[in-house]
Amino acid sequence: QPLFVVDGIPISNADFSYGATGAGGYDMGNLAGDLNPDDIESMSVLKGASATALYGSRAANGVVMVTTKKAKASQKTFGVSVNSSVTIDQAAYMPQLQRDYGGGLIFEGPGTSQGFLTADIGGKTYKYVDFADDMSWGPKYDPTIKVLKWNSFDSWDTANYLVEKPWMYPENDYKTYFENGVNFTNNIQIAKAGDAGSFRMSYTNSDITGITPNSHLKKNTVSFSGTSVFNKYLEGWATANYVNNTATGRPETGYGDRNPSQKMWQWSQTSSDYKDLRAYMNPDGSQRSWNRTSWDDGTAAYTDNPYWSAYKNYQSDRRNRMYGNAGLNLKITDWLKITGRVGLDYYNLAMEERVAVGSQSTSEYYLDSREGLEVNTELFANFNKRFINDKMGVSALVGVSNSDRKSWRTGGITVGGLVIPGLYNLSNSQTKATAYDSKSQKRVNSVFGNVTFDYNQFVYLDITARNDWSSTLPSDNRSYFYPSVNLSLVLTSLDAFKELSWLNFAKLRGGWAEVGNDTDAYNLESYYAASTGGSFGANPRYNPPTTMSNPFLKPESTRSWEVGLEARFLDNRVGIDASYYQKDTYDQIVPVMVSGATGYASMYINSGHMSNSGIEVTLNLTPVKTNNFTWDMQFNIATLTNLVVDIAPGLDYLNLQNAPFRVKSGAFRGSSYPVIYGTGFVYDDAGNKLVNPANGYNAATPIKPIGNATPNFTAGWSNTFNFKGFDMSILLDMQRGGHMYYTSYMWGMYSGLLEESVWKDGVDIRDKGVVLDGYYGKYDAVTKKFVYLDAAGAVTTTPVKNTKNLAADSYGGAFYDRCDEQNVFSTDYIKLREVRLGYTIPSKFTGPIKQLRVSAFGRNLAIFGAATQHFDPEYLQMAGSNAQGIEGGYIPSTRSYGFSLSFNF
Repeated sequence: QPLFVVDGIPISNADFSYGATGAGGYDMGNLAGDLNPDDIESMSVLKGASATALYGSRAANGVVMVTTKKAKASQKTFGVSVNSSVTIDQAAYMPQLQRDYGGGLIFEGPGTSQGFLTADIGGKTYKYVDFADDMSWGPKYDPTIKVLKWNSFDSWDTANYLVEKPWMYPENDYKTYFENGVNFTNNIQIAKAGDAGSFRMSYTNSDITGITPNSHLKKNTVSFSGTSVFNKYLEGWATANYVNNTATGRPETGYGDRNPSQKMWQWSQTSSDYKDLRAYMNPDGSQRSWNRTSWDDGTAAYTDNPYWSAYKNYQSDRRNRMYGNAGLNLKITDWLKITGRVGLDYYNLAMEERVAVGSQSTSEYYLDSREGLEVNTELFANFNKRFINDKMGVSALVGVSNSDRKSWRTGGITVGGLVIPGLYNLSNSQTKATAYDSKSQKRVNSVFGNVTFDYNQFVYLDITARNDWSSTLPSDNRSYFYPSVNLSLVLTSLDAFKELSWLNFAKLRGGWAEVGNDTDAYNLESYYAASTGGSFGANPRYNPPTTMSNPFLKPESTRSWEVGLEARFLDNRVGIDASYYQKDTYDQIVPVMVSGATGYASMYINSGHMSNSGIEVTLNLTPVKTNNFTWDMQFNIATLTNLVVDIAPGLDYLNLQNAPFRVKSGAFRGSSYPVIYGTGFVYDDAGNKLVNPANGYNAATPIKPIGNATPNFTAGWSNTFNFKGFDMSILLDMQRGGHMYYTSYMWGMYSGLLEESVWKDGVDIRDKGVVLDGYYGKYDAVTKKFVYLDAAGAVTTTPVKNTKNLAADSYGGAFYDRCDEQNVFSTDYIKLREVRLGYTIPSKFTGPIKQLRVSAFGRNLAIFGAATQHFDPEYLQMAGSNAQGIEGGYIPSTRSYGFSLSFNF
């Protein structure tokens, strides 16, 4: 993650999401989301390790520099600005389920009729599907057949009780579960400036409903900034921001019981009508689920009603955040200034999760409360002076800083279920609730310096250095030093280049940097924790950690270099900025697996070598420029070559995270990072897939890398048009080279839900079966090579083409227990990211109102070139983890439309 720096002071970008690599959890966003766009004046990105000169090792992955709005010196009277917008989000990219076959399994034994079960109720025989089976390998739809639906067995429901209905695909299918999300945002700003100082105040309110039922977020932001000029030598400033977030019903993501989407794509019956599912409760408050245990037992067998999950098993959270800074500038001379400042960042967060009594799983209540406090203090001097008739300049900065970070976490979870339904409190636990309580502190002291020399507007040399002392490292290795050097040559300042009339500006640049990095708190010693499993007689039990500490850790080390060119041509209508970078990280602090005989599962060590390199190019063009019309264009291209050079002696693979089942995400020596790790196809020397004569494609053993999660090429293309107050912008972007393992595709095929479980090459495979392309063969574990087989399964040297017809349910089932590579898809795409149209009304028509602007926009409008129609290829399972590349239960991405209005007076 990059470091966010607001008005010169770092703020936390912590992310408390959980459920990475497919497991069930909640995406909480990160704390940088508290930044209010209406309060931001400008943003810039500092890339590379040289960005750490002022902000330390936390900036090793780059810095997002944010400058907030202040009252402008020209604002001598009260100025008011108003911004208002509404955005509508629609679930746009979701798996396409088959519409030809219904729920259950096709039975051919006694008690079935054309694939249906039968029940004798009141002397009449009725047909129905097996609702307890949460799959869709059931009978083919035929409206001439009348059946009882899942809600036909409750006598109190007089509209549906024993009412037979046509066996057909429902009018209100799974897509109707998702609602239009609406985001109303309103902002008002007041500002005034004078000779003695200035101030600005801003209030923003956001009211957001999500695309899933019972999902709502309210956000209020208040910000203040002020300056005061005490005299010609001394001035001060202060900024303060307060943010309040209250959320209800964030949808669970990943493979979890409370994620309705996971059930839709993986374990459901296509014959369920979602309009009927909205009646999710019986009169006594118990659940009505389509997944009945039997026709005369309405208990949910495996799956809750999705509306029960939304309205009964919902999550909620609330967060308060305060951040800001204050400081003084002491101007000693025109060329020497001393600055002291202190920044504070505090938040408290409470997260609650519920599982109601009557759910498919055991009822429970979970509470997680967190607090964080960070205080940064800095004192530094700025020197800026020119010499030799202003031909040479020297700018320098030297200072000291202290960063003190504290965090607290308390919470617990009920055990054995809830005593009283609907009472969500830890004291309502059937048995003693599990509780936890922890706190952490980390301190980093630093000295830093920067000096820049420039000569004759041609040569610019920038040298930085920083030394940190971190409390999380051993005393012998607590200090780590990192320098950087950057050199720029402005070629157009030379006479030879000044004569080139078509060249407006040209600059060559190069830089080198080295940076250290520490670790989290309390990794140097092992700390015992109170056991949650009860006491030993009358004595409490304490358990050691599962990861062994290491008192000999040393800082990580990252070395990088970069070269680049910047140029503008043809009256600045053509511009290019190109760079090449190389970045290597050594001695990474990672937990590696150790023998269970040690009593630990892993141990922190310094190990590994990761290499990153790439090219970044930005091209700016103005193809048309007249008095009334301008067309501006920008291209961005970036490549990434990412390689795990080494991990640890004798270790080729480092697991980062397990998927819900067999697949993993991790680092593999000699591959990009991270890799998707699982079973692959077995191929012969010609690249043909080998088929098991009995049950379809083989699964290669042992498991191996089957995909790379990180794309190696990204690009963007924006066009902006301006004509007499009208403006229009169009943005497209793309990526190539990444992969994603889709757990939902695996189970969607296994359960007979996806279109491909019915149709392959235009053929109904449930009716005709499927012949897999390939030759008979298998992987030989002894020789670790492939061998050919004949149709009977005997080893042969002659390739035999597969001709066996595989039943559709066997074909679909093999997506789970055979070859994981079948569920890996490229994440290449081209996206129509945004289209925006606006008009600024001339002030002669608006009276006292100034800069009255209306605009309309659409985002995430279209995807081209995706490898699968079922998912948005840009999907990330969870933002708070490096273990990417594995989907568990896809929440549909959205297409958005909006309108905005802004004006000043």
